[in-house]
Amino acid sequence: MEEGGILDSACKRGLTVFYICLVNLFLSACAPVPKVIVLHDPLSAEEHLSLGLGYELNGEYEEAIGEYDKALRKSEGDDRPFYYMANAYYKKGEYDLAEEYYRQALEISPGNGDIYNNLAWAYMATERLDEARGEIERALSIRRDPYYLDTLANIYGRMGKHEEAVAVIQEAIGITESEQVDLLFSEYRLLGDLYELMGKEDLAAGSWEKAEAYRRKHP
Repeated sequence: MEEGGILDSACKRGLTVFYICLVNLFLSACAPVPKVIVLHDPLSAEEHLSLGLGYELNGEYEEAIGEYDKALRKSEGDDRPFYYMANAYYKKGEYDLAEEYYRQALEISPGNGDIYNNLAWAYMATERLDEARGEIERALSIRRDPYYLDTLANIYGRMGKHEEAVAVIQEAIGITESEQVDLLFSEYRLLGDLYELMGKEDLAAGSWEKAEAYRRKHP
């Protein structure tokens, strides 16, 4: 049998069949065993999450999603890969996927108010205001957080329920810490917008002035 360059050369030199068989046996015994290369990911789930957050901060959402997906494959019972991926999809404007991953995060951590809050914003982005209100009310049943109240006020404002929105945003301002200047800026700006819609120009101007003061305090 002439298989391979070495055996073919041996036959041309007139080796006997017996010798050929011995050579074949020898070569078979000495042939190297092929190695299967397994690519190993040296990074932990935590490291992939950190990388993803870095990409997300730079607006590189596809790269961030790739890292969150790797973290997801390396973790179990952790809501963060789903939650972070949902946030990235939200920022990309892919609200259906954002909703899907927020829901998966909630399956792991049904008591996490932040996930309900962000899911409410995904619903707001698609004008599903009743559903958004339902989700933020679930968050508020967990704790009266000023961020959640700000979300509810935004929902009420979009629904045209301006008085309810003003009451909620005033409650939010009342429990917001003085160092939370970004949130205070957002709250007073929203309050000013609501007052303007209600025809209360003086109150609107005062609220916007306070918002601008907090904007200047941003580090």
